[in-house]
Amino acid sequence: MKEQTSVQDEKALLGVLQGVAKALECAVNQHTEVVVHNLREPESSIIEIVNGHVSGRSVGSAIIAGPAEDKAFDTLVASKAAAHPNEVRVVSNYTSKTGDGRALRSSSVVLFDEDGVPAAALCLNVDIGAIERIQRDVQAALVPSVLPPLPAPKSEANIESLIEEIIASALETAGAPVERMSKAEKKAAVATMHERGLFVIRGSVERVAARLGVTKFTIYNYLDEIGAKRS
Repeated sequence: MKEQTSVQDEKALLGVLQGVAKALECAVNQHTEVVVHNLREPESSIIEIVNGHVSGRSVGSAIIAGPAEDKAFDTLVASKAAAHPNEVRVVSNYTSKTGDGRALRSSSVVLFDEDGVPAAALCLNVDIGAIERIQRDVQAALVPSVLPPLPAPKSEANIESLIEEIIASALETAGAPVERMSKAEKKAAVATMHERGLFVIRGSVERVAARLGVTKFTIYNYLDEIGAKRS
């Protein structure tokens, strides 16, 4: 009964956050993205999004498709992510980046469940270069009567491509073929993947183990050694 109540409470909470996002749609400008995440489903965490053209995401996008250098996301994958029961953690006024390198001014609210595990998040990302871009366009066009339209959103890579990019990027840092990598190099690669949030995705441990030519238990050992918190 307690578990059922908890699930119902979380659904109600997510509904409230979706309502807040829809209300903000009437208040924020077109360069401000509002995102609601269901952190129980990292492969398709976004359940509501306003102005998705800012980051090129949409409902159903994975959490790892989010802005780079996202401090709120770092909170979720950090080794000490667990918080007090039902804690509300605010990470405000920090800079992150879109996939194509544009700077964002971001603020996030992360909501934890009764066990101190991240359950939901509400995030705002402002394209801080948008006004400057518009001003340059206006000057170049000698103040046209109609401002140029927003650029088409960058198409978001699917989750398989994102996973592969994270793995490949981490392995490249070793500078040696996988079969010649030392334990330390493999552990460093796993640490990089952890920092990118890969291991919140189901099945990622097995996938990385296969690429490194080790067992999944070896990957778990590496994660323990680097102080990563298991989900």
